[in-house]
Amino acid sequence: MQETTPTEPLFNAPVLAFVMPVFLIAVYALQVAMGPQLEDALLNSFALSSALLRQGSYELLFTYQFLHGSWSHVLLNAAFCLAFGTPVTRAVGKGAGAVLSFVAFFLISGVLAGLGHCLMNWRDPMPVIGASGAISGLIAAAMRLRGDGRLNSFFSKRVVVMTLFYVGANAATAFLPLVPGASGVQIAWQAHIAGYVAGLLLIGPWLALFHRRYFTLN
Repeated sequence: MQETTPTEPLFNAPVLAFVMPVFLIAVYALQVAMGPQLEDALLNSFALSSALLRQGSYELLFTYQFLHGSWSHVLLNAAFCLAFGTPVTRAVGKGAGAVLSFVAFFLISGVLAGLGHCLMNWRDPMPVIGASGAISGLIAAAMRLRGDGRLNSFFSKRVVVMTLFYVGANAATAFLPLVPGASGVQIAWQAHIAGYVAGLLLIGPWLALFHRRYFTLN
């Protein structure tokens, strides 16, 4: 008889998995409700760019994650956040500590995604917005998580295949640079890749330090 490896479902999500998607949608609803002029002012003040980062506006590494360019943009991000955030919320458990852990992991992945984008676009003044970089970190983390309290290794088939696909697909968007439903907005593919790498590398140490429940398979 062949043994099967239990895997973590992406749906049938715990309540915690809905917190960030709902928050992203709520923030965008407020953004739209402000009206075009105030919305433009908001984007100009809190979007991330390498130029502003060089001037010391480090808070933008956090604020850019909660701004979006269209309803299709935020709804797509919310859907991916729910799907791939579910295994991460299961891994961190329940309670106030789990909420803080999940939010912190999300934000740190987004910060590292933003840093990666700015470093690879150091002289480009174009600002970047959206939670896609942070969600990329959740996608990578979900690829490493199993349902039996262990982590897939970096060289497992699941991780390698998804990494090659995700990095390749995002690099390809450099030649198809428009976000569906957000005319004129470029895809920050460098942020996606940087966020993915951050999630891939962080999830193991994160769970070992703060949750002590997972260990890595060789």
